[in-house]
Amino acid sequence: MLPTYQVLSEEQVQTIHNATLDILENTGMKVAHARALQMLDSAGARVDFEKQRAYFSPDLVERSMKRIPKEFTCAGREPEFDFTVSCDAPPICRCTGGAVNLMEYTTHDSRLVTMQDCREIAHIIDGLPHTSFAATQTPCDAPLPVYDIQVLKAMLESGRKHIWTLVSSAVNLEYQIEMMLAVAGSADALKTRPICHGIVTVLEQFQFPEDEIERLLLYGKYNIPVKVPIVPMMGTNAPTTITGAMVQSNTEAVGSAVLIDLLCPGTPTWYYFFIQAMDKRTGSNIFMSPEIMLCSLGLIQMSRFYRMPAAPSSFETTGARLEDIVYNNGMSVSLFALAGAFENASTGCVDMSMGVSKQGLVIGDDIWGNTQRLLAGFNAEKDAFALEAIKRVSEGSGHYLTDDHTRQYVRKETQHVPTVFSYQNFNAWSQNPKSLAQDAEARVEDLLKNHTVPPLDDALQQELDRIADSAARKLMA
Repeated sequence: MLPTYQVLSEEQVQTIHNATLDILENTGMKVAHARALQMLDSAGARVDFEKQRAYFSPDLVERSMKRIPKEFTCAGREPEFDFTVSCDAPPICRCTGGAVNLMEYTTHDSRLVTMQDCREIAHIIDGLPHTSFAATQTPCDAPLPVYDIQVLKAMLESGRKHIWTLVSSAVNLEYQIEMMLAVAGSADALKTRPICHGIVTVLEQFQFPEDEIERLLLYGKYNIPVKVPIVPMMGTNAPTTITGAMVQSNTEAVGSAVLIDLLCPGTPTWYYFFIQAMDKRTGSNIFMSPEIMLCSLGLIQMSRFYRMPAAPSSFETTGARLEDIVYNNGMSVSLFALAGAFENASTGCVDMSMGVSKQGLVIGDDIWGNTQRLLAGFNAEKDAFALEAIKRVSEGSGHYLTDDHTRQYVRKETQHVPTVFSYQNFNAWSQNPKSLAQDAEARVEDLLKNHTVPPLDDALQQELDRIADSAARKLMA
């Protein structure tokens, strides 16, 4: 194991933790849901029913943070795609989610995402070796009242990997869960091997609207893992200082985890955050910068303090140019992983999460493959240090190609082979000077043409069709 990179001292970690306890005890969180407030009151929180606020004592927070599951499974449609989530599990990456625009690097075109794009994204992710799961997008050609239901159906049909599924309401979530149950086979099977995980959103100033809590209670009924995105923008809805943004973000993350524990005991969650910053020159938002990286690194360290799996937006980017995206990813991805991030989002992200690129998905997969090799470290066997080989070659042949040490270790220490990036020198590349975007597009076309995703069996396909039709009849009436 490589050592974990840290930016905070032990004293600074404790300062952020103590500030979090103070805010949760004295400022609390707004929970706009009458039944949830009663449940929190029964669980030991101090509740102001008139203001719809819940306050959590330090002891209550500490107990909840110890109870939050420290390890759980996210399952694929087939078991070979299952993975373990924990603070110390091998880190993974996933694609971006919720995009409304599709960006084409080869043509420089942009258009709205369609249902066919969602199917193709699930198919591409299914064939990428380093990307562990997919996320749903926002297509323009699905009816708005049921778009989230139809997207989940399309992606379940088109890929076998785990899905982070976005949802518009608790009513729609009931249909999504019905689909999950159909694919999993039973409620017990879904609880044991959740094939999807969900989302509950906290608003700024620590507020949970009624429908968000209603969705949380639904997820909790089936023990479906849930993410609460912490999305501050330094300088607007969060303090302008990096450490101040850490305190507010940590409070939202810890408060959300406590809320999940008290309302839905045993429901797994992540420490998920997506830091932004206000551009002090223009007032617009920035999605990746040295300041955002420092804040994110501190929050990864805080997540490890609580033994929660960190899920930073490692692949997020401000830019739309491919060069800017690769530059941003080069700054953040490996460093966040070395700091101990478990889930690294969001490959394929373009234009501040508004867009997704299929070429970007395969580029991100290649970047993550490189990072995985970095995290694997090096062979530390005594003979791997090659003392005798160095002496032997220095006194003899002058090269290692035929030396016994090379024969012994040439396959023991793997060498990363990129898919779309290249180790070519200029002379080799100039013989066929394709751009990175062109090579990525060729990889996308190959996956869509040659990678096979086994179809659902007829009975399951008919059941998903029935659920989608039922949702359309009710929600579009």
